Amino acid sequence: MNRLRDINIFTIKVFVMVYESLNSLSVANSLNVPPSKISRCLSALRHALDDKLFIRRQYGFEPTPMADKLYPYFQQMLTLCDQATENCERNQGQAKRNYVVCAPPTLSNRLAAILRKKAGENNFDLSLNVRPLTTNSGDDLIQSRADLLLAMKPCEKEQTDSQHVSMGEMTYVVGRKDHPIWQRPRHNMLQAIISYPFLITECAAFNDRIDPLELYAMDHGLKLELAGKASALSEVSEFLEESDALTFIGSHCAAEFLDAMPQIRAQTLSPVEYELLHERQTQPNYYSITRRDDSGLPPWFRDAVHEFIRGNVSALAS
Repeated sequence: MNRLRDINIFTIKVFVMVYESLNSLSVANSLNVPPSKISRCLSALRHALDDKLFIRRQYGFEPTPMADKLYPYFQQMLTLCDQATENCERNQGQAKRNYVVCAPPTLSNRLAAILRKKAGENNFDLSLNVRPLTTNSGDDLIQSRADLLLAMKPCEKEQTDSQHVSMGEMTYVVGRKDHPIWQRPRHNMLQAIISYPFLITECAAFNDRIDPLELYAMDHGLKLELAGKASALSEVSEFLEESDALTFIGSHCAAEFLDAMPQIRAQTLSPVEYELLHERQTQPNYYSITRRDDSGLPPWFRDAVHEFIRGNVSALAS
């Protein structure tokens, strides 16, 4: 146990997050670090404690008895660190506000890193959390539990301000690297995609009820087999690696994240077939939503979010 003296707080945070999610890829995505850094942190702990801590199963990790025993202690350590930080900030007479942004899975990756970079350019000391967008995010915004939402429809609550930012101009086809679909010509893939199981990468207020590919298949008298729905990029990658399923991803940052994985490939659907896909269901629209009376959000913050959205859903950036 003396070796724990060499374990830093970040490694402890990684352990707690992996224990809670049982998925190292989702932790890497949340912390905006490479998956290899998560692996190094877990390896350091395993070496220090001489225990595997997490056993890999087909659909995630299973904690060992040692991990179960350590979790409450490590969680308490993180709580004490947060309390100590808050105390220091109060003593300095300037409490740092923590900003919370809720975003769909396709726009969660890299957002925190971009906003922190912009904060540095504006000499702003930023504390930030990026959380998944859910059906309750509008209420979280009104109750000041969130500061900005990236959504695919405006919020109807009168205490909020919705601003249209952009319309999606492209989508990526994503599947395992050796999938037969990549043998098809790029301009003639859409109907071939329907012959394989389709995983819906779910985005609230866009394809959570019905996906554009479902409508396209119905209009053309084709049968589409739905493989399921995924609400996180880590779920997408794990599912696609082990199956013939394909999915669509509508942002560059998410597609690049998946394409960087050894067993996954992402390729844009041709512009002509993208238009065909959206004959009945329009392309996704993207909005930023804030509280109407919130003067605490720095002007550069929303501008940076808008720039991030446009850069990731524009066809020109591909």
